[in-house]
Amino acid sequence: MSASLAVGLGLALVASLALNGSYVIQHVGSLAAPPVDGRRPLATLWGLLRSRVWLAGAALGMTGWAIHVTALAHAPLSLVQAFVAGGLALMAPLASRALGHPLSRVEWLGVAVAVAALGLLCVGLSDPGLHGHPRTVPMAAFSVACAAGAALLARAGPTWRAHALGLAGGVLYGAADVAIKALTGVAHTHGAAAVATSPWLVAAILFTGGAFFAFQRGLQTGRPVPTIVLMTAATTVVSILGGIAVFGDSLGRSAALVGLHVTAFVLVTVAAAALAPRATPVKTPA
Repeated sequence: MSASLAVGLGLALVASLALNGSYVIQHVGSLAAPPVDGRRPLATLWGLLRSRVWLAGAALGMTGWAIHVTALAHAPLSLVQAFVAGGLALMAPLASRALGHPLSRVEWLGVAVAVAALGLLCVGLSDPGLHGHPRTVPMAAFSVACAAGAALLARAGPTWRAHALGLAGGVLYGAADVAIKALTGVAHTHGAAAVATSPWLVAAILFTGGAFFAFQRGLQTGRPVPTIVLMTAATTVVSILGGIAVFGDSLGRSAALVGLHVTAFVLVTVAAAALAPRATPVKTPA
């Protein structure tokens, strides 16, 4: 493993702790805020900012996001996102205790599977290209597919709405990660100034904005641990698919390593599913 790859994965782990911790804090803060409504973005944002608890969580989340972006410049997208998802192993038990939502045996099994998956991902890592150089047609098609998928999830019925919004937010955050990875390639090839005129910058902004409102509404109306887990799982899967489809990320130099890493990615998703039980959404004023 090269020094740059090690730095990238280390940053991804730090980002994971900051991001997952921020989500729990934002959930607590959003309960006292007006209902999140993507049709009223300014009023929604102002209502959230008036909550000091939510603001503290948002500040921690922005710090985690900045570290995440830095990690993307040092390591492949799929591996960065998988390591970020590993923070679920710490977030789930801590959040369940702090918020009074005990985990079931299946959920504890999910935590163990997530930790095991991270261990498998560290076996036989190679050092592929660090900077994303997307092909225009696959990138555009991937972006459209993500937007359509998130829109369908946002139309879910009331029973599953909070969880579906968590998934929708994850799909859009994953698409934003792919766009951000593309921007690191633009900056590396053409200089930082070229980022300002890149269409992937517009995509990253739109995906991030849509993800924010979808996820915040899910956090506000649902149990935090399932919503966070589903969002992170969707982000992981979409980012991995984007890394493979758009950037040609490699899963290993041999068939055995490819199989091992694919198994690890599957285990991350299985762990997320186990940690996200069926639950009745928390009702808040409409």
